[in-house]
Amino acid sequence: MRAVIFDLGHTLIDYYNDWRVPEKRAVSELWSIASRNMEDHPEKNEFVRVTLEELDKARIRRRTEMIEIPLADFLQERLSDFGIHPSNGLIEEGMEVFYRALLEHRSLIPGSKEMLKELEEKGYLIGLISDVAWGLPSSYPLRDMEHYELVGYFDDMVFSTDVGLRKPNRKIFEIAMEHLGVVPEESVYVGNNLQADIAGALGAGMKAILKRSNYFSPDDAIVPSAKVDGWSELWPIIQGL
Repeated sequence: MRAVIFDLGHTLIDYYNDWRVPEKRAVSELWSIASRNMEDHPEKNEFVRVTLEELDKARIRRRTEMIEIPLADFLQERLSDFGIHPSNGLIEEGMEVFYRALLEHRSLIPGSKEMLKELEEKGYLIGLISDVAWGLPSSYPLRDMEHYELVGYFDDMVFSTDVGLRKPNRKIFEIAMEHLGVVPEESVYVGNNLQADIAGALGAGMKAILKRSNYFSPDDAIVPSAKVDGWSELWPIIQGL
């Protein structure tokens, strides 16, 4: 093995698992900002209802088509549908609203920084493939990584909003390996989601290690190369692959 490539959410940094409660607050706050020059606008409840429905539809499209739908485009369309022609500044404010929802339940998974430092010292190439919540620009997860001082450990990072693809699309794994200059036989992917991370990496010819968490759907048909509960277990497994 020459390269170890990681997922971000629920693998290195924990966030909300069920987005629906903070998502509803974010949509409501977005309408308040967008309509702040309107007096007691009657369409707020309808905007919230329709936008939440469209967010669900977007989730399904991302999952089934393995593509990214940028949040900026989504917000532009939703606001326009309700007669608001948003400026770039308003779209930026809207994205900040959604990002703040992530911060409500953000925490570094214990041992992540120390584990990355160990891999770096052992000479491994370290990569990242991350689907970004709601299709936010990659600058937002980079903020989180900078907050926890993780960025410097990575030789390359691939975010869904930069390439227009989402896991388990094989191409996103191939992009990461190409950037690192490695082939599948030299690469292992570590993530917490069987359907996106493990199936995607295996489909690209890589080894795949499941980082157990409380946030994944079981699937006996997807068999990872190995499983870990904590980061202290990772190095011996990598040695044995």
